[in-house]
Amino acid sequence: MSRKINLSRREFLRMAGMSSLAAGVYTIPGVGQVAAQDSSEVSIMFWDGPPLIGIREQALTPFDEAYPDCKLNFISVPGGGYNDKLLTMLAANEAPDVFIIRIGQLPEFLHKDLLVDLKPFIDAEDYDLSQFPDLAIEAYTHDGGIYGVPDNVASIALFYNQDMFEEAGAMLPTAQWDDEAWTVDDFFSACEKLTKVDANGRTTQYAYEVSSWDKIWQIWVRIFGGQIVDDPFFPTECVLNEPPAVEALQFVADLRWEYGFSPRPDAIAEFGRDTLMQTGRLAMFQSGSWSFPNYRNVDFNVALGHFPSGKGGRANYVFYYPLVVPKTTEVPECAWNLLKFFNGPAMETIIKEGGLQGTTFAAQDKWFVTDPLPPANKHVMVDAARHFVAPDPVLTNWDAITRIMQSELDLLFIGEERDAKVIMDSIVEQVNPMIIEGQWRS
Repeated sequence: MSRKINLSRREFLRMAGMSSLAAGVYTIPGVGQVAAQDSSEVSIMFWDGPPLIGIREQALTPFDEAYPDCKLNFISVPGGGYNDKLLTMLAANEAPDVFIIRIGQLPEFLHKDLLVDLKPFIDAEDYDLSQFPDLAIEAYTHDGGIYGVPDNVASIALFYNQDMFEEAGAMLPTAQWDDEAWTVDDFFSACEKLTKVDANGRTTQYAYEVSSWDKIWQIWVRIFGGQIVDDPFFPTECVLNEPPAVEALQFVADLRWEYGFSPRPDAIAEFGRDTLMQTGRLAMFQSGSWSFPNYRNVDFNVALGHFPSGKGGRANYVFYYPLVVPKTTEVPECAWNLLKFFNGPAMETIIKEGGLQGTTFAAQDKWFVTDPLPPANKHVMVDAARHFVAPDPVLTNWDAITRIMQSELDLLFIGEERDAKVIMDSIVEQVNPMIIEGQWRS
């Protein structure tokens, strides 16, 4: 039966010291000193499907050898059933000892006091948090406690056909974050050069894929100097109807409907974005490292670049979903050891075999950036993670708010409503009361 455990730093140190005295202590390379004692099962649950889930399991298999006092139980619930399964297990006090959640779920979990504070473990070992994005750790922090470590730190980049750019004489997307070139105007000029229309008025080559994905439109809002809410850590209102955000979203919608630089929804539905890109009918789109396998064997040079800079500077979106430990765990020390192992010895396998960007900057620099396979300029994604400045708003109902925002913005991107201000006003009217409801800390 599970039980609730709250360890102070002093209690943790005392227990760790007692277990070391009661058992032999020895050293494992890359891990340090560990104590030999009876194994305690520690479970971890992920939501990935194949092949990534198998790679995660492979990467974590040596954990049992590294920590003989902890026996790993690996659980996979791929697809849409993960959240329902997790909530059912939490309600029954049978939650895994470590599991992943969306960052939008973290405030609700903290509000309900469901998670173990990891700070006593971090302080006891002087565990280095500087290798993670500062804002990720800040987002996991509440009332002086730290309630997670990253499962993956992943940013988004522009994927582009370098041959197509060179043929059109268009400026290449910059691979340097601080480059003063590659502005919104440069981007627009490149789109003009990259778009081709035949004698019958049919577009045969598109410049850029306009995406309704919420991570992408958030990037454009910040490029133009706008924000989603007034303060992400203490939000009180949505500010998407202010001029910078409206200008940004009107700009993006017009790329498709006013200028014809982007495939319309029917073309994306018929051919698919990757097919358009791989067959030379699309010059740029945006994605993360999960798209790398689709561009390993194309017959053109594919590279990564940053989004253009605007009044708000250069921007990106960074995923920083946390791995957390519930208070129902009976093995908090094993859970902490598992988190360390995941972000330490296991990460090399996860990056090399799984294609993930990784968690620590050291791991990203060592294995992700140096991967010789296409696309080129992988450091773009690491630079974007290092310049992470826009966390998701800390609200207990942020996921519900996002769904409303998305349903409204879809109308803009599919062309049903052409005026971005109308959409933004509707969003603000609907979500502002929800923001008040979702506040939970002062």
